[in-house]
Amino acid sequence: MQSVDKSSNHSKITGDFAEHLIMYWLSRHGFECVHVTHTGIDIIATRKSTGERLGISVKSRSRAAGQIDNALTITRPSDEFRKVDEACGHFACKPYFAIVIDQDNVINAYITSKENIINMFGHSSASSQNWNYKKLENDRNTVLFSLEYGKQRWFQ
Repeated sequence: MQSVDKSSNHSKITGDFAEHLIMYWLSRHGFECVHVTHTGIDIIATRKSTGERLGISVKSRSRAAGQIDNALTITRPSDEFRKVDEACGHFACKPYFAIVIDQDNVINAYITSKENIINMFGHSSASSQNWNYKKLENDRNTVLFSLEYGKQRWFQ
């Protein structure tokens, strides 16, 4: 596979794409969604059938071709949890995380509660923490989906 020099703005584009992908998927499955620019959460989603409101922080990574990694490194996880809790308090939401990983021609997405993240990975006060998101694949409390893609023809 040919190496690709990603754009200088690729991290921002990846984050924006992941947030909109999660909103699309939730909307497709009966949630009313709004994209927010608030410290701690990126999406507020209300499940129409139950009225449950989720405040979702989206974490995303775009891996280079051939780079396989099953962990997402979270910087200052205690700060992340605090920010999500504060934002959810303002908007009367349950705190959730969405993880979107683009690697090896597959985009995997996981949506789970903050409580479930803590149960799976702990509540670290370290400067960083690895979340092995592959563990979420067998977790019944995690919503997940994947999109496979491949290029047929590209710029020369």
